[in-house]
Amino acid sequence: MTNMYPTEDEPAAGCFIRELVEGLRALGTRVEVLAFDGRRRKQAYAEALIQLRRTLRRRRFDLVHAHYGLTGALAVSQRKAPVVVTFHGSDTCIPWQAGVSWLVARFATPVFVSRDGAQRLGCPNAAIIPAGVDLDLFKPRPMAEARKALGWPSRGRYVLLPGARANPDKNVRLFDAVITETSRLVDDLTPVSLEGFSRERVVDVMNAVDVTLMTSVFEGSPVSIKESLACMTPVVSVPVGDVPQLLDGLPGCAIAPRDDAAALARAVVRALEGGRHSALRRRVEWVSSRRIAERTVALYESVLTTASS
Repeated sequence: MTNMYPTEDEPAAGCFIRELVEGLRALGTRVEVLAFDGRRRKQAYAEALIQLRRTLRRRRFDLVHAHYGLTGALAVSQRKAPVVVTFHGSDTCIPWQAGVSWLVARFATPVFVSRDGAQRLGCPNAAIIPAGVDLDLFKPRPMAEARKALGWPSRGRYVLLPGARANPDKNVRLFDAVITETSRLVDDLTPVSLEGFSRERVVDVMNAVDVTLMTSVFEGSPVSIKESLACMTPVVSVPVGDVPQLLDGLPGCAIAPRDDAAALARAVVRALEGGRHSALRRRVEWVSSRRIAERTVALYESVLTTASS
């Protein structure tokens, strides 16, 4: 059950949840998806609750796995099946959402994509299962080929904002300030944002850019960062979610303070100079889609064993 899932208009929205579903099915788990969009229509939450109850009356399910705290609030309102809730980041940071999530975590088996989210909701012993990355899809290819596929000029340097410019959580103001500072140090710099691309084109983007720059206010375990690393594209980021642990010690990658655009710019320049390294891809092998699906199935089994005892 999720309030974010890919659609024709937004093929990248909640793609990591769809990939988890596909991974679970590949392991033999039967999954039915109840997806709705509460961002545009708040009444969609009430409609989803009605649909959930009808679905549980119609068929027997071993458990309900909800993604995001607000969706989890709907899931725990029923007691026909045990509930697992994955908290993805903003639902542990934004005060009113965090309040809802805190309650939901007490009526379900909570799962977090990063340790700091678990600590914020007072669940230090909860399972940590980050969003996975499809290593079969996201893999290195020559930069020139990727740019040609996108219709981009082959020359110049590209820096990626891993998200939509209209999303306030991505902190576009800081991203633009870093680009301005970086442009004083290197020539022919072009900023691009990750929006409006199909999943296949996202692979091209990750291979076509020189650096991914994350300036977000809130994140949990951003899949775009892992996709970038899987393509061996270096990442510069502010300290957010599990990104500092993910980038620790990686060549060309860096964490810099969010209040220092100049320091972030210098880190971008070092990443531009350093190029690509196979260590980046090796870092994300432990969060491949298959491994995350396997860990999720193991969690389900543990929940069901506890529920039956």
